[in-house]
Formats: sequence, structure tokens, C-alpha cells
Amino acid sequence: MGEILPSWKPSCNLSVSVQLSERKTSSDAGAFLLREVLDRSSVIESLDRQLLDDRDPARVQHSLSSQLRTLLVQRALGWDDLSDTQTLANDPVLQLACSDQRSTTPLEQPRPSQPTLSRLLNLLATDINQSAFHDGLLDMAMWRLSSMRSGKPLSSITLDVDGLPIETFGQQVRTGYNSYVGYSHYSPLARASGEREGYAT
Repeated sequence: MGEILPSWKPSCNLSVSVQLSERKTSSDAGAFLLREVLDRSSVIESLDRQLLDDRDPARVQHSLSSQLRTLLVQRALGWDDLSDTQTLANDPVLQLACSDQRSTTPLEQPRPSQPTLSRLLNLLATDINQSAFHDGLLDMAMWRLSSMRSGKPLSSITLDVDGLPIETFGQQVRTGYNSYVGYSHYSPLARASGEREGYAT
């Protein structure tokens, strides 16, 4: 008899059951684990409250929170080019993991398109939303550090902040040509820390 492996239900959608098997499985099943992290940290809900969304509510098809999840989950899974969004348009795992809706409802709804996510990036690039986004990332970092120490704060912390150049095409906000690397890019700041007893480097 074969080994019986327990199933796991992500709290974002209890109608989904994740189970390992010898049959062909999705390479993107980790989307549900990423959704768990996003939900437990409450970073998406925090950003949804703080970001300024100037879209006409009557014309909004995808909520800001579902778009943020889509963008973050796709990139975390290695789909870092927005053109990949078309390839993933009917991916049921990503439909379920990124949606605000429960049960099988997300399977009946289209995922955000590449143009929709491009407009999201332009929305996030505005000065007022950059400030809110930076605060949200800081909250996420502090949540992670606190959770690793059973809620106990660190006495001090050192952050290593570096630019992370990402090649761009067209006329996206905050992009520019860099003659040193030979292409246009924008360079968001990335924070790294390595926690040790009492401090981080």
C-alpha cells in the first residue's frame, strides 16, 4: 500500500484542498503558501487602506487588494515579466490564490490582464503611494522580525539597502536610461537583514 499523505486547506479558501501525489501537479501550488503569508502579515489589507486608488469605482473590475496579490505572487513564483500574465490567464491555482472571493467563484472570473497590472504599477509609482508602499514594506519587515522571536522586539537592527535595477520598456514612470548598464530601468530599493541574537546585519 502506498503512503497516505495528509491534505492541507489554505485559510483563504477552504474549498481548496492541497495534497501531494505521484500524479502531475502544478508548479505554482506554492501560491497558496504565499497567500497564507500575505494574509497572516495583513500587509495587503494595510496597503489597501493606505494606497490612494483614483479609479472610477463604477468601472473597477479587480480590487486593489486582488491586483496587489496577483503582482506579488506572480513575481515570487518567478513570473517577473508582466507579459507572462497572458500565459497565466486561466491558471486555476493563481485564480484561487489571488482572489478576494471564496469557494470556486474565482474560477468563473477573469484574472487581471497585463494592461491592468501595468496601470497598477503606474498607480503605485505616484509620490503619495510610494510613501504608503514604503511604510507597508517596513511593517512587513518588522512583522517578520517579530514573528521569528515569538513577538519579542530586537534591541537594535542594521539594514543593508541597495538598488535593484529592473529593465523596463516604453515610458514607465520613474524609468530612465543608464549608460553604465546599457539599458533603461528603474531601481527600487531592496532591504536585507540577517537576524542574530540581539541584532541584525
